[in-house]
Amino acid sequence: MRTILKLSLLLFLCVPLAHAQNPLVAGTAPVLEAGLGYSYTRADVPSESSLGLNGVLLSGNADFSRYWGVKAEVGYAREGNAFSTGRSADMLTYMGGPVFYPMRRRRYNLYAEALLGAARETGVNVDSTGQLITGFVNRFAWAGGGGVQFRLFRPFSVRVGADYLHTKFFNSNIVLQGQSNLRASVSLVYTFGEKER
Repeated sequence: MRTILKLSLLLFLCVPLAHAQNPLVAGTAPVLEAGLGYSYTRADVPSESSLGLNGVLLSGNADFSRYWGVKAEVGYAREGNAFSTGRSADMLTYMGGPVFYPMRRRRYNLYAEALLGAARETGVNVDSTGQLITGFVNRFAWAGGGGVQFRLFRPFSVRVGADYLHTKFFNSNIVLQGQSNLRASVSLVYTFGEKER
């Protein structure tokens, strides 16, 4: 009997204690945002001076963590009288890529983005003989930039940003040439969901 008691006591001391477990997380979803705003693009047309284009910018974000997410955007900007020729010039961009948040606070956050996609650009140029060239190009484009987003009140915020936008257009020799553009934008953003940060 003493042997059975000793074995029972030894087993009791050696068996690990059971602890209550926290509930498992079933899943998480990204924070989704949609923005609509105004954009101004200074387009450096090859062999010509710069051209100011005014337009709209539509964007959508999915933030997967405090520090990164993905973005898709479509922008359209236009000038009705390009270089006083009576012809219009416009640029349609559609791009997407990663967004990084180096600083995130309760009322604002800073972001940096790198976007890849394409740009369809319609416009005018002058060839080497002085003839007016009109046409359009739809080619690979990319943009890199950043900005700041200020919370107005939940779920609305304002995003102010600037990008270097690289596209292509015809030069005076009627050959496609890289085009450096600067784009500034301000958008009203609606947040669909927000995780604890």
